[in-house]
This record gives sequence, C-alpha cells and structure tokens, in this order.
Amino acid sequence: MTIYQSGLRLPIAQAFSQLLLNELDNSVINSAIDLTLVRAVTMNFRDPLYSAETGGFHPVEIRLLRQHEQWQFDYVTDFSFMGSYYPELEKELDICWSQSYIYHFMMGDIDEEEGGALFELWQRNFIQYHKMRCYEVSIQWETH
Repeated sequence: MTIYQSGLRLPIAQAFSQLLLNELDNSVINSAIDLTLVRAVTMNFRDPLYSAETGGFHPVEIRLLRQHEQWQFDYVTDFSFMGSYYPELEKELDICWSQSYIYHFMMGDIDEEEGGALFELWQRNFIQYHKMRCYEVSIQWETH
C-alpha cells in the first residue's frame, strides 16, 4: 500500500511510508477501529525524555487523510524547544501537502527542490530514531 501526495511532490522513502502504515495497522488491530468510518488520522511520535534542558529526540506529528480507501499525506511537523529563558515547543520543520508549503524555522518558506532534499534527510533520521525505539507512538482517529 502507498501513501499518496496531493499539492506537493516530495521524495517519499518507501521505508518511511511502510513505517507509518505498520503503525496504523498495529493501531487498527489494537483499537478495533472501523476504517470505513475514518476520514483522517493523527500520529504523534514522542520521546518521553525530551526536554528543553536535556534535549532528546524531537516530537513529531503526522496527519494522514483517508479518501476513497487510500491514505494521503496532510502534514508532517517536527517540533523543538526554542528560546533560552522560557523555552517553548515550536514548529521546527513543517511540511503541509494540503496547503502546499514547506517551512523551516531558520530558513522560512522553502521551495520544493530544497524542501525535498531536507525532507529526504529528515526521513532517514526519523526512520533510524524509530528503529532505535526512541518514540512512544499515539494515534488519534478522526471519524465522520
């Protein structure tokens, strides 16, 4: 199965798509969700030890839309703590297919070519962190 793109055309690693689909399959089995009623899903990947003081693996949120029995990317957002006196969790990298934009906090809006290269690197890192079991995963289903 594939996760499709609409709005942006970025390189998507098969291993990244498969990782997400595996997480969805596990959640469907564990929650007994009826996929015919699902319109979207939000997946949160959290390092329970991540903090502004000690660092760690950035929290990531991924939202997929379900249309005509197919998954489509909506957004991928990587968060990090920013600020020195009163650090807050903010968007570091935000890729939104439905709004057709790629944003990085240090570069602002990025075109698809540069964004694609950055997203390839991000995916490789994310896949490795997931393999290392750095994240706790939670999934929220949105139904009709």
